[in-house]
Amino acid sequence: MTKFIKAITASSVAAYTLMCTASITLAADISGWGTKEAPSGVPTDIRQAIMNLTNWILGFISIVATLVIIYGGVLYLTAAGNEDNVATAKKTIGFGIIGVVIAGLAYAMVIVVSTVILG
Repeated sequence: MTKFIKAITASSVAAYTLMCTASITLAADISGWGTKEAPSGVPTDIRQAIMNLTNWILGFISIVATLVIIYGGVLYLTAAGNEDNVATAKKTIGFGIIGVVIAGLAYAMVIVVSTVILG
């Protein structure tokens, strides 16, 4: 289970790095391209499209991290005093908390890049 959580954490970090890189390299105003009017709800600015994608990915990662914390809580409740199971449950809860923190930091990085640096 710990290999699975480490793999999820590593892939989350890689996805956030990719999103930050993409937001830096692709941040251009394309509002004048294509048709004269975009359909309702479709962003015409690349920054808005990147923010929408980032919000979707971060929402998904936050849900997964929350489910990992809940799973760790269930493991803790069903440990029945077994020290190995309690240690596994605590590690699982810790990994879930780390996932939530990484998701929050990644969101903050994207906000800083899109607002402060790209202005």
